[in-house]
Amino acid sequence: GMGMSEIVAAEAALSRLETVLATERVALMSGQVHQIAELMSEKMEATQAVDALISSEHPALGRERIRTRLKGISAAAIENAQHFKAAQNGLRSLAARIGNMAQDSYVGAYSSNGLQTPFTKATGNYLKKA
Repeated sequence: GMGMSEIVAAEAALSRLETVLATERVALMSGQVHQIAELMSEKMEATQAVDALISSEHPALGRERIRTRLKGISAAAIENAQHFKAAQNGLRSLAARIGNMAQDSYVGAYSSNGLQTPFTKATGNYLKKA
């Protein structure tokens, strides 16, 4: 059978990961990169504990309440991953814009609709460095 202590241990592992994911979400939404970094090891440990719970086919997993919480954890993890990706994409496009800005050769190499035209079409249209 399954003792109360086993369920308590299982729920403690879930609570720990839920807390980390919720904290991480707030940090992601408010752009607190340092806090996200500080959460990394706690997140990994909490994730490993829940992984162990699942791979051991812990008897508590048969409980509806536990399964519902696991689905919530899964949804939260996916949502955070999407926020991460959005933040990375934002940084990448900013880096690209800065990179383009730094290249004086792009001056005058924009077509009328404001898009950059390939160099082949813009030949003689952009300034070569002397």
